Amino acid sequence: MPSSPGHSARVRAEIFQHAARLFRLRGYAGTNIDDIMLAAGLTRGAFYAHFKSKDDLFAEVVGAGHGLLARMRAGDAKVGTVLDSYLAKDAFTATLRDCTLAALAGDVARASLPAQLAYANVLHGLIGAMAQSRGRKLDADATAAVILAVGGLGLAQASGDRRLSDWLLRCARRAARALLAPKPRPKTKKRRRASPKRKRSTSRRKAAAARRPRRVARSRGGRA
Repeated sequence: MPSSPGHSARVRAEIFQHAARLFRLRGYAGTNIDDIMLAAGLTRGAFYAHFKSKDDLFAEVVGAGHGLLARMRAGDAKVGTVLDSYLAKDAFTATLRDCTLAALAGDVARASLPAQLAYANVLHGLIGAMAQSRGRKLDADATAAVILAVGGLGLAQASGDRRLSDWLLRCARRAARALLAPKPRPKTKKRRRASPKRKRSTSRRKAAAARRPRRVARSRGGRA
């Protein structure tokens, strides 16, 4: 008896969730179909009823936008609050296991083109969410903040020194928040309007012209 569409959708979602968790935890190469289906409590043959291949499943997991993008789109999330929780040293391990962008960047670089394009789409969406009301989808400051957040988490993961990891997270959080802080508008100086020159009356000009010959005559000893 064939399964109902609702049951099939639930099975597919369960396979997807286990695959996403294992990919982020072990990476693409460290996860195989048998591992995924064992975690889901299903046989290997059930995998191909829902996904064409491991590559297709991986690209779908990457494009789902787990992690930072999901946090940014959750309700009325404030950028500063999201960055604080994402780059918090106390939740570092849990955050890394939750974020596809940080956990799978190296795997995606070696993956197929569909996975790389899915990663790019998530980045575009994250930059736009970070920009919020700035008006431009690829805002430069929002882009730099994404680089700091995702890159800072990845560098902290690679560092075996816990003190250095904490320092990397703190610096990334502070710099990203500074980039996205509201900037004061520059004050514009008001230009003073130049007062119009007063026109000399015609009668004054005639009187001045009449006095000139007299001054010249006086300067020459009274001769006209």
